Amino acid sequence: MPMVKKMYFILTIGFLILVPLIINAQPSQVPDASWGSVDHFKYSSSGESETFKNVKLSSNSIAVGQDITVFNLDTGDEITTFNVKSISYGRQVKMCWIGDSESIISESYITVKECKR
Repeated sequence: MPMVKKMYFILTIGFLILVPLIINAQPSQVPDASWGSVDHFKYSSSGESETFKNVKLSSNSIAVGQDITVFNLDTGDEITTFNVKSISYGRQVKMCWIGDSESIISESYITVKECKR
């Protein structure tokens, strides 16, 4: 019986340590953000998706409800402008995901690095 109690105690302590770590690892929704550089832009339209790596944005900061424009640096053309409906902030990786929908995973989204809230 003492072995069962010891195992239960170890599992409980492990659970109490791991749960906050897992919760903090999840991106959180934030109202605005600024960043240092753009990682990539995933653009979805009419059921087709394309990922652009060499892009520039119309701004280095944004708030939910504002519009942002994405430019293709390879061609110099504007890819799209969309209204930002969500910003997810990854605290541990210092990255943000700027989306065109309110859900955590948007159809089109911009991934930025060196993100600050």
